[in-house]
Amino acid sequence: MNNKALLVGINAYPNPNNNLRGCINDIVDMEYFIATKNKVYAKENIKTLTDSRATKKGVLDHLNWLLLGANSGDQILFHYSGHGAQLPSKGHAFEKDGLDEIICPYDFSDADATQTAITDKEFAKIFATIPKGVHFVWISDSCHSEDLSRKQHIATDTRFRRFNHEPQQGVATPAASLSAAPIPLHGALLSGCASHQLSADAYINNRFNGAFTHYLIKNLSQYGQDASMQDIVKYVNIDLMENDYDQNPQSEGLLRTAKFFAS
Repeated sequence: MNNKALLVGINAYPNPNNNLRGCINDIVDMEYFIATKNKVYAKENIKTLTDSRATKKGVLDHLNWLLLGANSGDQILFHYSGHGAQLPSKGHAFEKDGLDEIICPYDFSDADATQTAITDKEFAKIFATIPKGVHFVWISDSCHSEDLSRKQHIATDTRFRRFNHEPQQGVATPAASLSAAPIPLHGALLSGCASHQLSADAYINNRFNGAFTHYLIKNLSQYGQDASMQDIVKYVNIDLMENDYDQNPQSEGLLRTAKFFAS
């Protein structure tokens, strides 16, 4: 098998006002979980991009590496922790709210958002090339990430993994899910929150993490041998609710009823 993982975490953006604190810890923890604790992915087959290395070109180039040579039976993981946002959608009638969900790479610019973001439509086209039989899992711990996006929750200091960007005037309605796009996701998308919500950058056990990533790894460690990813996300929802996080993680895609690690 040719198992490969791409882990992207961005704490430091060019504008310090947009900085986060738990994203790099997220991918450090995920790498430990998949390569050391479970030994499903060899360390030489894991690529990490952090901060200034996680430009739009850097992420897209490494996604090409991630999918290159993928065949039935392989396991592929893409984990993104960082800012997300929404932009007005152009020419896509299936976006009922008129918004595209995006991730904000290191070089994202609000002044040129459509060119510097990576949109849900771009991801859909890339991931549509994945051959059948590949066990593909995509984790997005960012704001609006059901359709793709992140907040910061601390006892007395709350931030949001949502770039300082307003997509439209007035009250935003819940965005259509990525699965509503014309290209279905032949894999599983595990997202940190619903499309109209923000995803918490949290202070847990004396360190910063994405709340979703923290509780996702916790529940995968406890129940991942037997439970589907869809059920794991339900358990994560319970943990977040019990700890007063106002976000509802989602599972999407044709593989969501499978286990996180292929048998």
